[in-house]
Amino acid sequence: MSILPPELILDILLRLPPKDLIRSLCVSKAWYAFIHDQRFIKAHLQRSIETNSAPLSILIWSDNPEDAPSGFFSLTFSNNDTIGAAVRTEQPFKYADNYTHILGNSVHGLVCIRNYVDWEIALWNPSIQKLKKIPFPTFETPRFERLAYYGFGYDSVHDDYKVVGIVDCYTESRQVHIYSLKSNSWERIQNMPCNHLDFHSDYIVFFNGALNWLMHPVLDETPHIIQTLNLASEEYCQFSTPVVLDDMYNMHTPTLSLEVLGGCLCLCVDRFGAAHDVWVMKEYGMTESWTLLFSIEPEAVLWVHVHSFKPLVLSKNGEMVLLTYKYHNSVFFWYDLKKKSFKQVEFRGHPRVSKVAVSGVGSLCLLDSVIVGRDRQVPSTSKKRTLLSSEGSLDLVVNSTKDDQS
Repeated sequence: MSILPPELILDILLRLPPKDLIRSLCVSKAWYAFIHDQRFIKAHLQRSIETNSAPLSILIWSDNPEDAPSGFFSLTFSNNDTIGAAVRTEQPFKYADNYTHILGNSVHGLVCIRNYVDWEIALWNPSIQKLKKIPFPTFETPRFERLAYYGFGYDSVHDDYKVVGIVDCYTESRQVHIYSLKSNSWERIQNMPCNHLDFHSDYIVFFNGALNWLMHPVLDETPHIIQTLNLASEEYCQFSTPVVLDDMYNMHTPTLSLEVLGGCLCLCVDRFGAAHDVWVMKEYGMTESWTLLFSIEPEAVLWVHVHSFKPLVLSKNGEMVLLTYKYHNSVFFWYDLKKKSFKQVEFRGHPRVSKVAVSGVGSLCLLDSVIVGRDRQVPSTSKKRTLLSSEGSLDLVVNSTKDDQS
């Protein structure tokens, strides 16, 4: 490898999946330091996002006792494939009882998880098996710990991953605390304005730099307001949904849920006994940009309950959407938006599924255990060349001396 130009070595390393890069850490001390460098980690993530060349990866969690000690599996398959394989992944928390849940959606290959044995919260990168346990928020008391809602996202302004904890104390306002990975600490911010609204569920979605969740009037079980919290400015905002409570919904109370689909905030409307509607917001925050992406009538699918679809991902050509049965996640199928037809996806070694999160891109996030702000220095070597300059120079070491070899 020493005879290759450093630019070529960099290009090769940027193309490798995270698991191969972990193996490459053993090449030499220089490569170990280089791959751990935050600038390389960011460059690798950026390329993965831009190329979108990695196979679709879905992280699932099973509460089946037969799947213990690890209840996590990775489902990987190519775009529009109808067959794949489920691979068991290592249990992030080392407990005999498997009570770990996924909180919110995946961001840059990271997920926020919580164990319900001792209420531990952590950030987890399943592709490299890196776990970062985070301190308990200050409001975590025996009285309120079960009432807390959590969301996870990325603050691009400050280049920081953040976890938001919202405690519902049944008061006029709710306490809100934000954990910063950079500072490895929690900070209380302005209380969330309630305006006599209740949480719809504990599922908080990250999109466009903000956490988003549904709320509904106290005396009405139908949620129709989207509350947001910008992770950079820590400002709250609200906007309405496209659902109008008119005669179309007077037979059964619809169930609403938020997702992210095809680069848009997505609203799913489950009208029990009627159609399943999926709306997308073409321009984030602009209520007039809500567009009905598709609607599935009950007679279209006879083998599942139509009101329970959960969209996971849009195909690369934008013509198909991967769906799962919300209350029986072991069923996956592609829905053709034009033909209005279904193709079921089968997985080898498929466990019983309880929770689903689209992992998105594979990344090296959390690989460097050093808190951001204390940069790890690349060791001095006999030869260096500057390869990355967008965020400061990054030196790839070539022609390492014998003392640098692992």
